[in-house]
Amino acid sequence: MFVLLAALAPPALAAERYTFDPTHSAPVFEFTHLGLTTQTGRFDRAGGEMVIDRAAHKGSVTYEVETASLNMGYGTETPDSAGYQLFQVGKFPKIRFNSTRLDFDAAGNVIAAAGRLTLLGVTRPLTVTVSGFKCSVAPLLKKMMCAGNISATVKRSDFGMIDYIPNISDEIRVSVPVEAYRN
Repeated sequence: MFVLLAALAPPALAAERYTFDPTHSAPVFEFTHLGLTTQTGRFDRAGGEMVIDRAAHKGSVTYEVETASLNMGYGTETPDSAGYQLFQVGKFPKIRFNSTRLDFDAAGNVIAAAGRLTLLGVTRPLTVTVSGFKCSVAPLLKKMMCAGNISATVKRSDFGMIDYIPNISDEIRVSVPVEAYRN
C-alpha cells in the first residue's frame, strides 16, 4: 500500500546543484592606499559550486580562489610583487569560502550566506551579503542559471595578514559577481 501511495505522490522538490561560471564570477577587492586613494585588484581564476533548495530555503556554497591568479595591474602579477608576498602565494595557493547556511528573503531570494573563510591557513566565520539574486533560464545557453552580487568586508589582520598596515588598509572590501549554471 505504501509503495503504491509513494508511486502516485508528486515528485518532491529537491536541492539543485549549480557550478559557478569562472568567466563571470571573478572576485574584485578594494583597499585604501596610504590613507589617500582606493586601489583595486582581482583574482582571475576562481570557481565553485552552490547547492540550493529554494522551496525549503536551504543551501550551501563552496567557492575557491587561486591566489596565483592575483592581478593588480601592470607589474604586480609576478611572484616577486608585494601582492604575491602578501598573499604568500607559494605557501597558500587557495582562498576558500564554505557556507552551509543561506539566508532568504520573503520572495525566496538569497540575501546572505553564512560560512567560514580560509585565508593564509586561518579559518574564521564570515557572512557575506548577496544582492540582486535571481534564477532564470540564460538566454544564450538555454540553461537554468542563478546569479547575484556578493559583498563582504574582511579585516585582513584577523587572518594574520599584517604586512604593510597602515599603508594598505586593514579592511578590504570584496565584491564577487556570481553566475552559476545548473548541473
